[in-house]
Amino acid sequence: MDITEQSRLLASMALSTKKTPTPTTKDRVQKTAQEFEAIFVQQMFKEMRRTIPEGGLLPKGNAEEIFTSMQDMEAARQLTTHGGIGLAEVLAAQMRKGLP
Repeated sequence: MDITEQSRLLASMALSTKKTPTPTTKDRVQKTAQEFEAIFVQQMFKEMRRTIPEGGLLPKGNAEEIFTSMQDMEAARQLTTHGGIGLAEVLAAQMRKGLP
């Protein structure tokens, strides 16, 4: 699943709710926006790592790539739960406009 499919899935989950917004609906919208921001930040980390030249004493293996990916995802989650880059707030505000 690529980033576009993930973002569509998260957006549809947030907007497929009851007609009247309840506190839980607003909470779900906020959580979905934070999850999207975490995925976005993880992709930024991944692309930033690609700019670092290969090298070192030992070649990178598959296990190190998996660990780095998991580390980036957790760092992105922590970043978004502590303020993030502001994308979650903008997305949540935009999604709330679609709620009656």
